[in-house]
Amino acid sequence: MVEELNQAGHGEKKAIWDKYSELTGKCRSTLGKLAESRGYAPERKRRSDKGTLKSGLTEEQILHVVSLIKESSRQVKGTIMSVETALEVAIINGVIEPGQISVSRLQAILRERGVSAADLDAETPHIRMASLHPNYCHVFDASVCIQYYLQGKKGMQIMDERDFYKNKPDNFAKIKTRLIRYVLVDHFSHFLFVKYYNIGGENRDTVHDFLTSAWRGGHHDMLPFQGVPFYVLMDAGAAHTAKAMQAFLRALDIKTPEALPHNPRRQGSAEVVQNIVERQFESRLRFCPADTVEQLNEWCIDWLVHFNNSRKLRRSRTSRCALWQTITQPQLRILPEEKILQDIYAEPEMTRTVRRDFTIPLRNNEYHLKHIEGLRPGMTVTVSLRPYTWKEKAEITVTYDKQAYVVEPIGTLAGGFSANSAIIGQEFKAQPETATQKAVKKAENLAYGEERKKNDVPFGGTLKVFGYQAEKFGNTASIPKRGTPLEIPRDYVPQYKPIMVFINELRQKINHVEPALNRELKQTFGNSIEVNRAEEVIKAICANQDWREVAADQAQAL
Repeated sequence: MVEELNQAGHGEKKAIWDKYSELTGKCRSTLGKLAESRGYAPERKRRSDKGTLKSGLTEEQILHVVSLIKESSRQVKGTIMSVETALEVAIINGVIEPGQISVSRLQAILRERGVSAADLDAETPHIRMASLHPNYCHVFDASVCIQYYLQGKKGMQIMDERDFYKNKPDNFAKIKTRLIRYVLVDHFSHFLFVKYYNIGGENRDTVHDFLTSAWRGGHHDMLPFQGVPFYVLMDAGAAHTAKAMQAFLRALDIKTPEALPHNPRRQGSAEVVQNIVERQFESRLRFCPADTVEQLNEWCIDWLVHFNNSRKLRRSRTSRCALWQTITQPQLRILPEEKILQDIYAEPEMTRTVRRDFTIPLRNNEYHLKHIEGLRPGMTVTVSLRPYTWKEKAEITVTYDKQAYVVEPIGTLAGGFSANSAIIGQEFKAQPETATQKAVKKAENLAYGEERKKNDVPFGGTLKVFGYQAEKFGNTASIPKRGTPLEIPRDYVPQYKPIMVFINELRQKINHVEPALNRELKQTFGNSIEVNRAEEVIKAICANQDWREVAADQAQAL
């Protein structure tokens, strides 16, 4: 039939369809599907109305329905509003006319455009992540062991799922502490480490203990895993994002890349491990419950030895342990000793004020910061220990203006003097100019030029600083007020001052009193001079007037 249809000319195919329909007893549409499944590709004329909805539904109307379904969905469960309900809401609100389209046709349109409920609930496309070497990136996560908990002397108890689920929160409240399972996986080798804690909830102290326990290693001869990673991926839990924990990770030179919220695929390795541990290890606890969390962790280490050494990773076709052991010496960063870890956990970042000699003190050492651009005495910098080199070199990291600098201690000379000190009589050292000093020098050069001479006036005396202030008021002079004449009482007694005080006051006004003028003043006024007369005489001398006439007139008036 297919051969005949392909060779048939225009107008001959109907007879072929009728012949085989009578021969097989099948209808025309069924024969068409069979023929197309065997290579028949009929040439169909393109419909003139292709792409046009017969219902007249616009893209805006379709988008409105999609918005109703999407925005009413739940974060975990997904879409909950049916197309029928969305169409009903759209009709009630006048977005779609009654009878314009049926529910089945609207469902088909949504499927054709890839916005049906199934399409909206589907996971978004993602990109796979890769690591460069073992200990390049570690992923860790915590999960409550909802099936098991410790109950006093009874040891490990198994929760009945009929009594412990989300609709019966009171039963969970009866359990004061739970078994929380922490898992860590090396992203490159998928080497696993697991540890259980019997606590009330996640906290940063537990996270610190788990990470340092995993990175310290030494849990079993057959578990060589140890070392500090370069990157850590974790969820945004309160214990993980605490400032103290973030500062602790930064002190160990560990980066924690930011990620989109509600993106569990980012910690996919840890999520997979949680499932592996629950299925392959915890499922055995039903037949042999542990009495203590220590016993549980001991059994878990035994299981980790078996799993990491026997289970081959599909990606590398080798065991996890064998793949992790391909790590090189530069890639293996050994965790610092416990004392340093305690210090950087208790106080991962410190602040210090720069002293006048550009130094800061820290733990019986001094550090010189003159090389940091823009830094000047009195400023505050952030300081943190460098845990990997602190014991040998006592290096620190100084952060200023969002820039980090590695600084070594200055050291000391004989007698405890700073190694940066200048030896008397042998050398001279100067601190680099601060930004303030540079600004002052530029200001002086602007005011005096390159060469400043004694008694030079700034800007060559060209600046106008007097004689312009009254001009600001223009013609707004105030109207003179009538006053009351001052009446001097008849019993007025003039006040006198010593002649030498008067001559000193005159010297301050004219800078220098000639010896002849000095003698004449003493001869004229004697040992003292009346206060008012002294003022008038000084004014006359400063104005190059004859002070003798002023003195005579005032004496006659008195």
